[in-house]
Amino acid sequence: MKGRRPYKITKETLKGTNITLVSFYFNNSANVYAFSYEKEGKIRHTLIDSGDPFYRDDILSILKENGINAGNIERIIVTHSHLDHLGLADLVAGESGAKILVQESFKKVVEGTIDIEERRFFRGFDPSTFKNCDVQYLPVPGRNETRNISGISFSSLAAPINLGGIGMLEMLAPPESRLTHSTDQVLVLYSPINITDEYDLKIHNGWHPTDCLIFSGDLWLMQGPTYNRGMSFFFRRIMFYFYRMKNRSAGRRFRRDFREEDPEAKNALKNGFPLIRVKPGHGTEFIGSRIIPNGILADRDLLVKLGYSENDSKTILKRRDLAQKIVSLKEQAYKDFNSELVYWLKLGYKPDEITALLVRIYKEQSGGNTIVKNDRKQRRVILKATLLRLKDDKAQPPELRQSANAALMELQRIS
Repeated sequence: MKGRRPYKITKETLKGTNITLVSFYFNNSANVYAFSYEKEGKIRHTLIDSGDPFYRDDILSILKENGINAGNIERIIVTHSHLDHLGLADLVAGESGAKILVQESFKKVVEGTIDIEERRFFRGFDPSTFKNCDVQYLPVPGRNETRNISGISFSSLAAPINLGGIGMLEMLAPPESRLTHSTDQVLVLYSPINITDEYDLKIHNGWHPTDCLIFSGDLWLMQGPTYNRGMSFFFRRIMFYFYRMKNRSAGRRFRRDFREEDPEAKNALKNGFPLIRVKPGHGTEFIGSRIIPNGILADRDLLVKLGYSENDSKTILKRRDLAQKIVSLKEQAYKDFNSELVYWLKLGYKPDEITALLVRIYKEQSGGNTIVKNDRKQRRVILKATLLRLKDDKAQPPELRQSANAALMELQRIS
């Protein structure tokens, strides 16, 4: 075997359905997700992303070992035109005749109209092979209906896909941005029912927001790509180094700070969901919740709320003329935190479930580059302090005080 196995594989049956989801978290590649469901008496599959050519000799056997018959794959949704996400779609589609769903601007990659620098990142892979596949180009943003998420319009690229009679996939495109990760990004929302209202979920006959998933590609990540530290990793580092040097010598800035990409769309996603399970393009699943940007404010979050850039010096927060504003922001964050937990109760979450969610959110606030890691470390401290205050706050519902106390006890065991 030339490639290496995924570093983690999870398999679950989605609540209230007979739909199985297998998540492949790969080294040296983007994640691959596979839905399995019954259709017309057969088990069919839908894939989100396909993986990197690094796994070309292995992907079919990896899928088969995990119950996915390549011949029964109906479609492959490619989140964007980067090699680690699209690099095996032609192979898998060739085995199954599956339709490959991409945003319309993906066409420039297939037709070879990308510039030389972009082509270099395909490392010899020829995307014109997609011409031999059944590719469906989804309409570019602006020509179709939209989905409102936290006040931002995401274009709905096609009618929702029905998986086995229950379970829906909706494909969305983020708004245009001056600095974007990829111009052909596709987000995929899964819900166990066809939800037609805004994605701030109401109670739907026992369904909870955490029964829904968002496949975020590289738009919304907690961790970056995971590489085995071998020769493949070394050559990628060399390639990025020369690419940066060439851009710098030409007076262009090659941005490696992914925090700056697609800021409007990312902020909308972070603020748009009470709770949702995020399946990213890299790294394992995490909980997306507006309780983090609104109720747990690190110093850089405070800078943004004060009207500064998150990259401005944190010494600004020591200014005397801002002291009262900062106190007010922190007090509002505490109120927002409690309001969000009250909302979780209304959504049907029980105190022990709220405890588990809080503990999980705490654990997931870790990792990232140096700046992000420090922000998350600070949010952990603030979350603990917030729970400590909440457990003794008699103005709050007893269920929430109970959840806060139980979460603190759990955090003492894991910290």
